[in-house]
Amino acid sequence: MVKSAAAIALTLSLFAAATAHAEKISLVGGTVINPADGKVLPNATVVINGDKIERVAMGKQDAATLGRQIACVGKFILPGYIDTHVHFFQSADLFTRPDGADLNSVRPYKDEVAWIKSHLDDVFARYLRCGITSVVDVGGPMWNFEVRKKANATTKAPRVAVAGPLISSVSREKLDLGDPPIVKIDTPDQARDFVRKLAEQKPDLVKIWYIVDKDHPVDSFRPIVRATVEESHANKFASQFTRRNWRPRAPPLKKAQTFLSTAWSISRSTTHL
Repeated sequence: MVKSAAAIALTLSLFAAATAHAEKISLVGGTVINPADGKVLPNATVVINGDKIERVAMGKQDAATLGRQIACVGKFILPGYIDTHVHFFQSADLFTRPDGADLNSVRPYKDEVAWIKSHLDDVFARYLRCGITSVVDVGGPMWNFEVRKKANATTKAPRVAVAGPLISSVSREKLDLGDPPIVKIDTPDQARDFVRKLAEQKPDLVKIWYIVDKDHPVDSFRPIVRATVEESHANKFASQFTRRNWRPRAPPLKKAQTFLSTAWSISRSTTHL
């Protein structure tokens, strides 16, 4: 196991407040890891000028050109991680999905959601402490858009991209507190109307939750998927869909900016706190 002293990833977003004033900052003596080319640079200096990385160099540097120096000996310096599948409306505890395990008698779901909303600042800060500087929320209530707005106004927060409610072949009534995270869509026209409603909030993507079982055969929802994707592209934002419980070939959706995440037996809904 890597020793904790050497396992601290210094992410550039932690310097957002300083760089907003175009201050020059240099991270000195750390080990730079560049995932783009696989290079590892020991005893490196990263010079940040305002919001730009001015240069990365190895060895001793002229102190007069470095601005404010931060000693990084024994630490790694690397780009911020991107978590591409989160749900802010889920806390990852036992009470967050009453549609799967209904524990309302122990903790009412409305209290769970209220707690989540009240702890967003802490969630944002935890992402940064883990070296995650960008996250993608792939579906939740309409208050997802307030989460993005709050993140944009918070210094210690990752970049947040969000979708609104998941467009699905099923509903989850136990998650509906008046602002459902999952919306059942029955016709292509209904799908187009809902995408237009989402477009008013300028989503970063639209999420389709493609459930297939004996009551929801694969072909029955395909026209709705197609209509959702086409309307999303007409509004110039991406769409993503998750298939659950089936293995046939994917529907013939070949347009750009359509992403597929597949779950064979359970949904890949995860939250990181």
